[in-house]
Amino acid sequence: MYIRGRFLANFLNLPYQSMNQKRLKTLKSICVAGLFLVMIPGKAQWGDWGGGGAETPADTAKTDTTASAGGDAWGGGDAGGWGGAEETKGPKMPERKPYVRFVPPYDSLREIIYYEGIIEDEDCEYCMADSLYWRARKHLLTKFGKENLKKFTVEDKKADRITLLVSVPMVIKYGNYKQETVGTLEYKLTLRFKDNRYKYQFGNFVHIQAADGTGKEATRTYHEYYMKLKKGFQATDPYLLAADREVKQLVAELTKTLKEPYQPDEDDW
Repeated sequence: MYIRGRFLANFLNLPYQSMNQKRLKTLKSICVAGLFLVMIPGKAQWGDWGGGGAETPADTAKTDTTASAGGDAWGGGDAGGWGGAEETKGPKMPERKPYVRFVPPYDSLREIIYYEGIIEDEDCEYCMADSLYWRARKHLLTKFGKENLKKFTVEDKKADRITLLVSVPMVIKYGNYKQETVGTLEYKLTLRFKDNRYKYQFGNFVHIQAADGTGKEATRTYHEYYMKLKKGFQATDPYLLAADREVKQLVAELTKTLKEPYQPDEDDW
């Protein structure tokens, strides 16, 4: 603006002899009007830098500062800057939750993983101890088969208790759709019977891995070892979870079976 003003001032001071008074008067009017028009946008340009020409928000805390946070025209991150790239907005990645290990029920006195519970029905008219015993035995026969049940049986006292040493495939799960059999799960099951109630106990969980072709012998790993690992437990927790599912499924089946009226088979005599 200073250069423009100097130019006009010098132009107005041209020697009078180069033009007559009428032409000089007209030229002065044109120059004054031009100078006035030039000064109007100049005022707005100064206001852009914080002067009195541009509006300033009353409360900057309520002003969207997203654009200025990325940078200004001298190298910021928004479009229109001197080389800044446009900010790409896409779906946010899901937050990764920390792994929480599985902890099975533990008997600190005996130092073993131990499931125990009582199921009772005081209103059951036909739930005498002997009836509950036969219902449980029938279900175990259906679940494991006659030969396996005979092999699993450690103790069998009519109307009192059944003790089994069960051996089933160790099935571990990856998510909701993938599963794998990795050896054998062994555990001890005891069922005790009284009128209108029965008690279940699960313990002595062992993971058995058979010998492979490399000459490695079969291994027996007690689940207490997996539970007490300080490192690498993400790889062994599936074994503990497999045993937990086995227990809960069998308890649910027995609960349903023991509440149903007993219907003896021809072989039950």
